[in-house]
Amino acid sequence: MVREKWEGHEEGSFAGRASGPYSKVHERVFEALSRTQEAHRGEAVHLEEVARASDLPPDETSELLHDLVTVHGLATELAGSDSPDMGPRFEAKPRI
Repeated sequence: MVREKWEGHEEGSFAGRASGPYSKVHERVFEALSRTQEAHRGEAVHLEEVARASDLPPDETSELLHDLVTVHGLATELAGSDSPDMGPRFEAKPRI
């Protein structure tokens, strides 16, 4: 399971929000997603942009984004939203 990599990491600011662990590396990707999305005037961004901004490999960034979408509910994946399809884009969910 992907989250096993992050066992032992300290929990970040959204700890306790979901059942799975939320580590510093999750926080790093979430912050990179938020910054990158802001740079695009609020538009959703591609995986490669988030990976560059978080200074992590795309495959690891993809796993962490998946956690942020499905486990922690902090992001949304927009699949097939480009024409031609350039892969999924991601956006941080609005915070109240």
